[in-house]
Amino acid sequence: MAEKTCQICGCELKPKAIVRYPLVPAEIIEEAGIQRSKTVRLCPDCSEELQRWYESRISNITYDTALKRFKGKSPPEMVREYEAAYRRFARYKKEQKRVA
Repeated sequence: MAEKTCQICGCELKPKAIVRYPLVPAEIIEEAGIQRSKTVRLCPDCSEELQRWYESRISNITYDTALKRFKGKSPPEMVREYEAAYRRFARYKKEQKRVA
């Protein structure tokens, strides 16, 4: 039963409709030297919403106050950024569900 359930919204679908969604994109995992990313089971709707969430909230640059300029984030920083963004998304969706 759990394999048919979206880990965000809890909807139950046919197993082939559930998406195994990596929390961190493959190219960042590879750059960070990590074997594989954690994955979650998502329905197509939550998968699309999470992708939009990532696009609007994750940046690969940061401002370095010591250097007084923008710099690219390292692969490990990006892994942490994606994992934190997923946790925020999951909390947001849980709160939305509670309010509704």
